[in-house]
Amino acid sequence: MLDKSFTIRTINEVLKENIIPHINNSMAKEQAIALISVLKNVDMQTEQNFSAQEQITVLTEQTLNEYIIKIQNDRSNFNTCVDWVNRILIELNEVVEIGDITEKWSRLNDLQCQLIRFLYKENAINNNIEQLYILPLRKKLRKQLNIEMDLVR
Repeated sequence: MLDKSFTIRTINEVLKENIIPHINNSMAKEQAIALISVLKNVDMQTEQNFSAQEQITVLTEQTLNEYIIKIQNDRSNFNTCVDWVNRILIELNEVVEIGDITEKWSRLNDLQCQLIRFLYKENAINNNIEQLYILPLRKKLRKQLNIEMDLVR
């Protein structure tokens, strides 16, 4: 997912450092310099589109809640999960309160990574975990990835 301001700043840096110094035509150089000003103005006058990020955040939060409940209810397949689930639940409750969508997305993504690591660690002990948890999780992650890929096409 590309952040608007970051993308514009990167374009401006590339123009300043890599393109403008190598332009031989003075008119083209002036236009490239003017483009930097235009891009800065576009950045200041537009808002970030958070709809896709919000959609991914909702999906990630639902996935985490669903898997935490499944893991809590499946003591037969998870021996060491009580501490992990309690810690993740506390972190998830903190993340839900975050107002900034980018920060919330980042923290949920981190929790989702922790979930994946946890499941693979448990899979080393119990091979049922892959079929019951990892494969269905991959499908959910694919949905999130498809949303993000649509943004950058």
